[in-house]
Amino acid sequence: MSRKISDLLFRSLGTHALKALSVSESELKLIVAPWDNLENEAVAIFENVDIIYIEGDSGKIGMTSYLNLPWDIIRFDSTEKAESIWEFGLCCDEVKLGFRAPMPKISFG
Repeated sequence: MSRKISDLLFRSLGTHALKALSVSESELKLIVAPWDNLENEAVAIFENVDIIYIEGDSGKIGMTSYLNLPWDIIRFDSTEKAESIWEFGLCCDEVKLGFRAPMPKISFG
């Protein structure tokens, strides 16, 4: 099985949207779906999360960020850093999120 988070979540179904993001003290939950079928959701629950960064800036001076979901997912990378600990980088239209955690529990709806 592939260990790339994008392969696990996106299932070769094309361009995806981030429909939901929730963060708590030790858990991060993402709900993603292909843009052409937003009902075909994949839910990823990351436990024992260490947030590295959250950036909510368009990067353009004088521009406002559009933070209403869903967001277009530009990239979702994963790199193994230690035994069963991965570093993830999620890049969306207006938000970038970096964190460390074990691979998530994934379910499909």
